[in-house]
Amino acid sequence: MALNAQKMADKPALVYEDEMLDWAELWRRVQKASSQVGKYLRSKKQCVVALLLTNSTDFVASYLAVVHKGHIAFPIDPAYKKLEIDAMVEELDPKIIITSKDYLGKLSKSDTPILLAEELTNGDVEEQSLLRLEPDKQTISLTFTSGTTGTPKVVPNTHSNQIWTIEVCSKVWSWTENDSLLISIPLSHWYGIVLGIGASLYHGNTLYLLDQRFDPQKTLKLLASGKVTIYQHISILYQKLLEAKGDYDLSKVRLCISGGAPLPPEVWRAFKRRFGKEILETYGSSETGRIAANRVGEKPVLGSPGKILPGVNMRFSKDNEVLIKSPGVFPGYYKNLRATEAAFTEDGYFNTGDIGELKNKALFLKGRRQEQIRRFGYTISPRDVEWAMHQHKKVKDIYVMGHQRAGQPNDELIYFLVGDISEQEVKDYCKTNMLFAWRPDKIILLSGLPRTRSGKAKIPEFKRLIGQQV
Repeated sequence: MALNAQKMADKPALVYEDEMLDWAELWRRVQKASSQVGKYLRSKKQCVVALLLTNSTDFVASYLAVVHKGHIAFPIDPAYKKLEIDAMVEELDPKIIITSKDYLGKLSKSDTPILLAEELTNGDVEEQSLLRLEPDKQTISLTFTSGTTGTPKVVPNTHSNQIWTIEVCSKVWSWTENDSLLISIPLSHWYGIVLGIGASLYHGNTLYLLDQRFDPQKTLKLLASGKVTIYQHISILYQKLLEAKGDYDLSKVRLCISGGAPLPPEVWRAFKRRFGKEILETYGSSETGRIAANRVGEKPVLGSPGKILPGVNMRFSKDNEVLIKSPGVFPGYYKNLRATEAAFTEDGYFNTGDIGELKNKALFLKGRRQEQIRRFGYTISPRDVEWAMHQHKKVKDIYVMGHQRAGQPNDELIYFLVGDISEQEVKDYCKTNMLFAWRPDKIILLSGLPRTRSGKAKIPEFKRLIGQQV
């Protein structure tokens, strides 16, 4: 960052609503905030600093201040409920909590010092000692897994993990200092801090930041402004952009990147028809960094996150689970030896929990290990069924799930659907277009599907909905 401030002092580094910080000003704010943090943290060992902040210039300055000082940033999404935040704080025991006046009510009283982000940059820059370890030993951040199965864990990432992911993605996407980036993903999540803050810092890009409460019209307006060359978001929100009214010219946007959950081929086709842009789907997690990606200059493989990235060693288990070893893989769950041992093979491969296969060097994901459906002697991938149903123009979102019935040889197949469509229309479509084993036993129509902020299915919520239907 100091180098960016020296080389491109007047270049916009961060733009949020009506506020613009050039690299010189952002660096000054980070130094001031780092000085304030240093008054509370004099330990020669890394300490955890919690950040309870929404997307803002204060978030970026506070996060980078903690990293500059050499400690561990633990971002907490303020969308969490107070009880959830209390549980996270109790588990990780941060030495400082940085928040804003808006979120003080979400914190229970404790002895942990609370610093207001809006006041961190009011002081002076002071000389201070910085904690520096080897890049593969220095933890930079802690994030919670999305908890799709109801058992979220804490994932540490090192400097080496994050830099490797940024560099390998930059290579396959031709990402350079000439790009600019739009982020409306919550910065409290892995993707936001690594391929948002981290990547813009690495390249010296201008980072355009939007409120994490997704606004399709505001997003499209900024994309059409000609200021942004790279846009990244989860797959389900590309569907929201398609639903927005108005004419928008996205010709200046060089890359549209999708992650977090599989991108339905029909959404890809519809986006290409309307905006003339090909979405590059990618695959990975906070534990692994990026694993696979569709690439610039190559024809995207629909229904696939693309080829395995350089430097990633991948193999399949006997049950076709994707196993990964790469410089992007995290060192193990934070203070959870049992979960770490269960997550890795004896020879050091990480068990992703995803079922997949390779076709012409492209990876195809067939769902989570616990999502596989067995009917009439077949093992069915829920993703295959979902993509087939997405061909129906009235289907806006779908999640397909198997439900085991006591004493029955076949799993019950359940469709959770969002769209202006009736049960009879679904049955008629399936009878004409679907294999017999893919046709649903039960159809549950909803106004919206229970998903995490990263677009992944909340499996316990779907199970609860099944219980209500019994």
